[in-house]
Amino acid sequence: MRKLTKATFDNFSDEKKLMIIQTATREYANQGFEHANINVIAEKVGISIGSLYKYFGSKQDLFLVTIHQGTQVLKTIVPSEQSFEEKCRDLIKAIQKSSREQQELLRLYSELVKKLSYEIESIAAEMYTELVKEGQRTGEIKRDIDPAMTAFLMDNLFISLQFSYSSEYYQQRFRIFLGNDIENQDTFVLDQMVSFISSALKT
Repeated sequence: MRKLTKATFDNFSDEKKLMIIQTATREYANQGFEHANINVIAEKVGISIGSLYKYFGSKQDLFLVTIHQGTQVLKTIVPSEQSFEEKCRDLIKAIQKSSREQQELLRLYSELVKKLSYEIESIAAEMYTELVKEGQRTGEIKRDIDPAMTAFLMDNLFISLQFSYSSEYYQQRFRIFLGNDIENQDTFVLDQMVSFISSALKT
């Protein structure tokens, strides 16, 4: 994946980077990609519009950074010393939490996925493929399955789960299949998904 930020942004403190990304995330989520205003983002952060373009090449790049930030948060909750099953459990719990807290951003992601699919999906593809490869290296996952194909199938499960908490259509499907109270049964959903993934992949 190509680099989305410029050196001037990379040199900032983590606190300032986070402030810029959080401000941009709120603007994109509330206004949508097309109507989001770079001037508003710059003003709220307290910098000039010219400075903002010194940090990011385009409005699209800034949006992709907000999406990328979400995947980086997921990476921090799956330390390498955990088993594959423990990593899956923590990933699913994080998806359940973020899907409720970032519903507007997830809807925006859904609208833009065709336009920006390569750059957005390559982030998840790399992360989940490495997760599977690590499981194969430790002997937890079958060695006769393809890591990239397995990552693709896992990502489909996780995307479906995300939208089951945040998209009206998918929420309706969630309730039809599993009952009207399913959105309050996180532990049940978590246990069943981990069991399903583990039984399919483990040696």
